[in-house]
Amino acid sequence: MQPIKLLAVSIAMTVMAGCATTDNGPKPHSWAKAVQTADSRDAHNRLADHYEEIASTLEADAIEEQEMLDEYLARPWKYGKRIQDLKTQASSMVRDLKAAAKESRQMAGYHRQMADEQR
Repeated sequence: MQPIKLLAVSIAMTVMAGCATTDNGPKPHSWAKAVQTADSRDAHNRLADHYEEIASTLEADAIEEQEMLDEYLARPWKYGKRIQDLKTQASSMVRDLKAAAKESRQMAGYHRQMADEQR
């Protein structure tokens, strides 16, 4: 590998490692296990809160993507030949993010219902 490429890869890896969170929050696979083993009101409420948090993040991402789409639509000449691809990608991202947020809110509702049924 050329020294410049090696240096670029090293810098990229260092930056990515710096962006990684170091909190001790649950990992994705532990949430899957938590869903399977939820047997108390508190466990279902924690899962509902988790799904609500995910939905909020997805909705924020959808808003950001919609703003990008609005920018593309407002100034199509700025993006040249790429405009159609950019508009298509942005609109499908908005649609997919909104659908995922809706599904996450449904999962939160399901777990809140399960929590209400516990004791």
